[in-house]
Amino acid sequence: MKKLIILVISILVFSSCQDVLEEEFKNPHQYEPNPDQLASGMFTNTLLQYKFYIKDYGELWWQLSGNGMPSYAQISTRYITPRYSWFIDYDDLTNGNGFSQSGFNWFNDYYLRMRNWGLIQDVLTPLEGQDYDDSVIYFKLLTIIKDWATLRNVDLYNSIPYFNAFKGTQGEFFTEYDDPKEIYVSVLEDLKTIAGELPGIYSKMSPDAQALLVTQDIALQGDISKWVQYTNALRLRFAVKLSGVDEATAKSHIAEAIQNLPTEDLSFDLPHIDAAAALPGGGTWQRGLFERPFVTFIPNVILNRMNFHNLEYEEDIDDPRLPVIALPTKHNDYRGVSMDADAQTPIYNGGERYYPWADDLETSSENNAKSMYSHVTLTHNNLPADMFTLGEIDLLLAEVAAKNLATTGKTAGEHIEDAIVHSTNYWYYLNSLSQYGADFTGDWADLIRPDKPSDAVITSYAEKVKNAFNAVGGIDNQMEILMQQKYIHLNMLRPIELWSELRRTRHPKLEPMTFQGKVMKPVPERLMYPSSELSTNADAFLKVIDQNNFTSPIFWRTDASSYYRDDYITFKTGLLPDFN
Repeated sequence: MKKLIILVISILVFSSCQDVLEEEFKNPHQYEPNPDQLASGMFTNTLLQYKFYIKDYGELWWQLSGNGMPSYAQISTRYITPRYSWFIDYDDLTNGNGFSQSGFNWFNDYYLRMRNWGLIQDVLTPLEGQDYDDSVIYFKLLTIIKDWATLRNVDLYNSIPYFNAFKGTQGEFFTEYDDPKEIYVSVLEDLKTIAGELPGIYSKMSPDAQALLVTQDIALQGDISKWVQYTNALRLRFAVKLSGVDEATAKSHIAEAIQNLPTEDLSFDLPHIDAAAALPGGGTWQRGLFERPFVTFIPNVILNRMNFHNLEYEEDIDDPRLPVIALPTKHNDYRGVSMDADAQTPIYNGGERYYPWADDLETSSENNAKSMYSHVTLTHNNLPADMFTLGEIDLLLAEVAAKNLATTGKTAGEHIEDAIVHSTNYWYYLNSLSQYGADFTGDWADLIRPDKPSDAVITSYAEKVKNAFNAVGGIDNQMEILMQQKYIHLNMLRPIELWSELRRTRHPKLEPMTFQGKVMKPVPERLMYPSSELSTNADAFLKVIDQNNFTSPIFWRTDASSYYRDDYITFKTGLLPDFN
């Protein structure tokens, strides 16, 4: 009981403005369980937690400070000139003047928002017979979610409390930090076991319990085959990351996981955000984009890998995803932001400025000299909660094939080709969900709400990228093209995953930051532990205090090289696609 009281107090301490939004927009699908249905209620409650599958407003708002993860990973950025004087400290990774993790609370949120996993064990303990058979499925599905969240935190912090951190009311609230590789191996084995158990567990459920699962499982509607496929997709993702330091274990999981992967994008509509919700932008996550659009300009590391030949979009040459990911400029073309702020200064001073808000699409179209992420597709939309997309699976399989980690049945280049087709389908689907700008007229309107190109056009472009991938020599050059595609596909949807992949693979190579003559190539490798650990978990924390900085690598990083280029990515007018 004492531990439960402490838990409740902690939840109150870590509450924020997100709670206000949750209060204003009640969830009509929130399940109020009967006393004999606590397990199902805890499962659904966890699916609805922010920062898991449903993205968090405050999390994104803080990330888009201009000094957060998306900026340092060059996923999104400001249109930087010397008016932003603080960028002179862009390379400061020690004193907190550069890279910032303000508002990032994944360490604490992991334990607080996964509290149901520990408590559900206590609910199951007295159950027997059919009551147990009808309830244990929720514990297994919740374990899949916990396993994913666990390894996401390892990717961010390296060592974390794990093995003794979740044991219901019998566990330790504050405990030692565990070896990150041991956590990875344990979680992968856990996922393997669950993938094998789920069909049998489901078959033992009563018809009424199976019907209840359909209602409670707002993500996959009780489709156990999809949960097995999702579990295997997670095994694939994390085994690929493990492969650099434990190839044998990774290969074993990859070989099994690829036998039964998702055959469609796994995502679900947010059940408690109405399409007409009176929020700025779209749903709660989009509010962060709406309030910080001046940090949603697209860096050249992404934009110049989609746009070629001429600055205008050319359907038979450019990436077909370009008009649904990016907004055109006032020139009706696409221009990325360079990290060479000094070179941009005369352009900015010459009148190529911008409208830094997301409240008026027409004003934006008349003023923006650089391309932002699409207000239509992202900011003014209610995006589904994405669990795993086919595009990401294809790119993981491409790496598997390129590094001979398993036999996939296709070449790495063919997986790259599949990824572009699936990614294009997904991004046009997201764009189609938005009603914003539906009454906008003129040529510009056709760019922001475009008709999806024909299959022939999409396939033709995908084949160009495949050919470029096949033509480059060496795994390092192939990984550059592969990670360019991962950046394009995931961009603002999954900045945490992209930052992890950047740090692991050292690709795609980023542009240096040049500000007032100072050339900077900072390489943040991880987040720091919350300061509260020193006062609340001091004995354990002091054993890992040497890791508590921005520069100690995550265990799966094997390449100590910089992930920066020595030059800048330029737009080569008149040339066909170039992925260098």
